[in-house]
Amino acid sequence: MQKGRNIASETTLVDRARAELEVRFITLQIPPGSVWSEGSLSEMLGIGRTPVREAVASMAQDGLVTVIRRAGIVVSEISLEDQMAVVDTRRVLEKLVSLRAARRCTRPERDMLLQMADGIQAAGEARDVHAYLDNHFKIKRFVAQCARNKFAERALRPLHTLSQRFYFAHHVSFNNLPVVGMAHAQLTRAIVDCDEPLVASRCDAVSDIADQFTRDLLGRQS
Repeated sequence: MQKGRNIASETTLVDRARAELEVRFITLQIPPGSVWSEGSLSEMLGIGRTPVREAVASMAQDGLVTVIRRAGIVVSEISLEDQMAVVDTRRVLEKLVSLRAARRCTRPERDMLLQMADGIQAAGEARDVHAYLDNHFKIKRFVAQCARNKFAERALRPLHTLSQRFYFAHHVSFNNLPVVGMAHAQLTRAIVDCDEPLVASRCDAVSDIADQFTRDLLGRQS
């Protein structure tokens, strides 16, 4: 029994380490292209090396970092071309999980989604990018769970993390927090209402916004 409790505790620490690393990844506290040691990340988080090592390994599998033996942990760069691929993939997978969630959500889950919709709309209206990203993270993870499709949920996690970092890096130039906050709120409310045609339409609207601002950035750099 003691051994089982230790494993559970370690798993919790791994999850916490990954979550905290992702926050720093998204908000550029761990900058793109920077190189870290396992020890420096462990010290930053105040979490032991073993759970940090496992968290980094899972992030490496998702393409968020690269572990180079004897060199360190290299944080992935921000790439406009990669972001276009992320948007294309999210367009398909998010429509899948959103439609499934609309069919499968329980009443308590719908109540929770309504609160989340209000939260992301308010964050957008307040132009608070940190609150917006926090609400975005919670909504996307929760909708994927409500869809009851663990494979789509697993595939979407790194795509959301990359998209959140990309948005954080460029949100000032686009200045569209009220627009994106409302778009995600409308999609979430459509899921709650079990309105599948509207869910599909709202999914496309969210993807179109992401697609357009990425293309605009590409245009500026060409």
